[in-house]
Amino acid sequence: MKLHRCTLFTTATFALTLSLGTPTAQAEDCTPPRILFVVDSSASMLGEIAQTTKWQAAQDAINAVLTTHASVAEYGLMPFPGAPGQCTTGEVTVDVALGTEQSIVQELAAMSIPGNAQTPAGQTLMEASQYGLITDPNYNNYVIFVTDGHQYCSVDGGTHCVTQADCTAMNVSSCPTCMPAQPDGCYCVQNWPVLGAEALAAAGVSTYVVGFGALVNAHALNLTADAGGTGLPNCDPNSNEASCYFQASVPAELNAALAQIVLQVVTESCIGDCGISGERECTPLGWSDCDAPDTVDCMSTCDTPGTQQCLNDQFTECSSEVDCGGTGGTGGISSGTGGAGGAGLTTSGTGGVGNTNQGDDDPGEEGGCGCRTAIGTSPDGGSPAWLLALGLGLLARRRRDS
Repeated sequence: MKLHRCTLFTTATFALTLSLGTPTAQAEDCTPPRILFVVDSSASMLGEIAQTTKWQAAQDAINAVLTTHASVAEYGLMPFPGAPGQCTTGEVTVDVALGTEQSIVQELAAMSIPGNAQTPAGQTLMEASQYGLITDPNYNNYVIFVTDGHQYCSVDGGTHCVTQADCTAMNVSSCPTCMPAQPDGCYCVQNWPVLGAEALAAAGVSTYVVGFGALVNAHALNLTADAGGTGLPNCDPNSNEASCYFQASVPAELNAALAQIVLQVVTESCIGDCGISGERECTPLGWSDCDAPDTVDCMSTCDTPGTQQCLNDQFTECSSEVDCGGTGGTGGISSGTGGAGGAGLTTSGTGGVGNTNQGDDDPGEEGGCGCRTAIGTSPDGGSPAWLLALGLGLLARRRRDS
């Protein structure tokens, strides 16, 4: 757990903070992330799932997420296999750029999947690691890899599954002799997507993995997500069950997986009024406003749950304080007790990363720091606590804007 030290402001410090001025109304500059969709367009994607085809479900899910998060990232598209079909390495059909959402949707809708389209997933991820627009170090770069099956290639009329050209492209020095007659046949290179994700990671690109349907190789996809730096919390890369990646069994789950990934990529945490956590997106005009809520949960002095509102950058009294037979002060942002006579507040705003804990009286706990935000005079007779809280808020805001 990351602990934050907090600094107590004196009246002089607060006056200095005010003299520095307030942020201008102009939006803060930001750089949108880059996202390349690497999408399985093999023949198996024509299979039905929940009264539709997997291919149509993939189109719908990508369309939905691009509509919801338009203009907050630079998007591109790389379906695989390539246009010639069979085991051709995938090609970028829509370059990564701002405003490509409609082009991606139209490209997916216009694609015709041939019956011999196979699954060169590893080769395509490796090719993506050489794509300059997704490896530019001036951006935060991501690949979203969606597949419904195993790495599979059958070339040369089915007599060979892996060619020397494939092995060269994958930087594999000892090329395996994958043959249809062998026990593992054309599936002897199941972990090639892992090599692709490793190459992308080396180029500064994170790879998110989404498995769609029941025919995926969960073990290989776990390893791929882990190599791509996006393994889910507490996952087991060596598991034979979905653990590190996003597994979707029906179209609704595919929609949810893509939505969760893109939301995570295009938003960042921010601190709104009263120190409440929220999120914001990078737009063409700069960062959007922090969407921190203005109402949060709190606990009264007699331990009764309630809510507090943030008004003019200060919290109202906890709504349940009336049940305590007396009037308490305005609580601080805390997981325990707040300022003198006040109720502690647990921030539970939507979209924030973790809780902001301030207000514990124990100076030995870095998470508490002994900071108070209750209205009134500090215990040592120094500056009023509301002055200290406002000073802390202004300092935090200046640090975000810098």
